[in-house]
Amino acid sequence: MRVARIDENICDRSPFCPAAMSCRFKAFKVTFGGSFRVNISIDEEKCTGCGVCTRYCPHGAIELIDREKAS
Repeated sequence: MRVARIDENICDRSPFCPAAMSCRFKAFKVTFGGSFRVNISIDEEKCTGCGVCTRYCPHGAIELIDREKAS
């Protein structure tokens, strides 16, 4: 079983993240802080590893890894 993982060194943390919007399982959490700070994370319990988000990420910041390695 696979799960999506975000490379925070590549992710631009856009509040309009197309990968987060593409997830039909609502696995992405987009939280807003002060001064335009945005944090994007993936709820591994909701992620099915389908890979749709990897195709929508314009920066290639999302990869699928084995669920065992994610923990």
